[in-house]
Amino acid sequence: MICSYLLNKYSGCLPITRHKQILTLILTALVVLSLFYLPFSLNFVRAETDPAWSTLSSMPTPRAGFGLAVVNGKIYAIGGINSDNVPLRTVEEYNPVTDTWTTRLSMPTARSGFAVAVYNHKIYVIGGTVGDGYVGNNEVYDPVTNTWTTKASMPTPRADLCASTIDGKIYLIGGKKYSSSAPFYIETDTNECYDPVSDIWETKTPIPTAVQGYGCVVVDKKIFVIGGSREPTSPGTSITVNNNQVYDSITDKWSTAASLPTATSYGAATATQGYLAPQGIYYVGGFTGGVFTGQVKILTLSNNSWSIAESMPTPRGYLGLVAVNDMLYAIGGFDGTDYLSVNERYKPVGYGTVPPKISVLSPENKTYTVTTLDFTINRDVQWIGYSLDGKQNVTVTSGLQLSGLTHGPHHITVYANDTSGNMAVSETVHFSVDLIGPEIMILSPKNQSYDTTDMQLTFTINEPVTYLAYILDDQEIVPIVGNVTLVALSNGAHRLTIYAIDELGNTSNETIYFLIATFPILAVIAAVVIIIIMVAIGYILFKRRY
Repeated sequence: MICSYLLNKYSGCLPITRHKQILTLILTALVVLSLFYLPFSLNFVRAETDPAWSTLSSMPTPRAGFGLAVVNGKIYAIGGINSDNVPLRTVEEYNPVTDTWTTRLSMPTARSGFAVAVYNHKIYVIGGTVGDGYVGNNEVYDPVTNTWTTKASMPTPRADLCASTIDGKIYLIGGKKYSSSAPFYIETDTNECYDPVSDIWETKTPIPTAVQGYGCVVVDKKIFVIGGSREPTSPGTSITVNNNQVYDSITDKWSTAASLPTATSYGAATATQGYLAPQGIYYVGGFTGGVFTGQVKILTLSNNSWSIAESMPTPRGYLGLVAVNDMLYAIGGFDGTDYLSVNERYKPVGYGTVPPKISVLSPENKTYTVTTLDFTINRDVQWIGYSLDGKQNVTVTSGLQLSGLTHGPHHITVYANDTSGNMAVSETVHFSVDLIGPEIMILSPKNQSYDTTDMQLTFTINEPVTYLAYILDDQEIVPIVGNVTLVALSNGAHRLTIYAIDELGNTSNETIYFLIATFPILAVIAAVVIIIIMVAIGYILFKRRY
């Protein structure tokens, strides 16, 4: 537009060389302007043409400070506070597939500012504000039966906090609790852990910087506590922070990650899991610089840095934010004037470009005689195949027996294509096939004659076995655990066979032939006696004749 305006204004009465000079100046100016603008656009990550945000069916009940949870692909909006400052018990279910809302059974205790967590397909609603006080109430909603039950209360009553589920335990960190001096509440560093199975609470390492009204996300068994606010030492407006504190549930220790680009409180956080969009932590909306914002900040974990994405259409705080199939849903909230029912969906950058994830369950890095190819894929795909020992891909389904494998080492890789053309590749699994039985070496007896009736059976085997036995001369099989002595063997030829079965079920046997030929002492004595008798008889006859 600028270029067109200048050309139209000056082109009618200027010579060609002058036209060229003006055009050169215009192009130079545009280049300078683009260089000036470039630094301000580097951290804006969206480059797609389709809109990042879209508006869906509004939540029936306008509210803020409510809980939002996902169970079986459906979103549940629970409790909160309305424009009359009345705590709510309302529960409304949203179906992202049909874009419809349904009213469900109300929560027993009307409240706002509580924490929600999901465990075993049930929603735990813990703590919160009731009128002017804080509670530790722990009420559990079952979406399948549409019923509520009450569990052990949180030891420290508090509000404006988050709950995070890791390995079957629910962690509740920080928030605000009662204070005896104005404004009669203060942020707390409390970190309490709840076991839904035993219904027992325990205390964990406190958060280094106590905050309330923060956003939290679980990634790789770590809890990211992002932003929030603190009360000043003297009554007045709260202090907003940009802290990003990370709790490791395995070590019970705290660390820090990249701070928010701007200090923000009462925004909401969630994470994409790398299902259909690249993995990342999203912090949306909140209160910053004295105003409510719609800014979307993305923490990329691989380089621990934040970027800015397209802002949410409706700036607000105290909202609910969840991810369903890596699509973000920002619902309700407060914009400084009104309590909202708005429902806006965000399509993350790179959505649909992430390949499926394949996990090979079998074979493992082991040795087999026979094995089956079993695997899982985290979403529907168009084609699946595998390559064995680097050969051409073969179309396959899970549960295929790998037949015809030769003795020795092998490796296998599974591939899959989704409908968007994203190719998934599993880890290559290396395994071995053992089709040969144990190698038995008989050291004693050998193929020779022996002059004893007791023989030591001595042998070696080249691998561990689960079964050993021998058979002597077609007699009954005799189980053994190692070398043994064969007693009272009869004179003559013998055949001995040893049998072995290895840990994979391969069998083998080894046979030896030997002879027992003991010295015939009795026969020799008898022959000597006969000879003596015959000599004596001959001597007597000789004497009588002469």
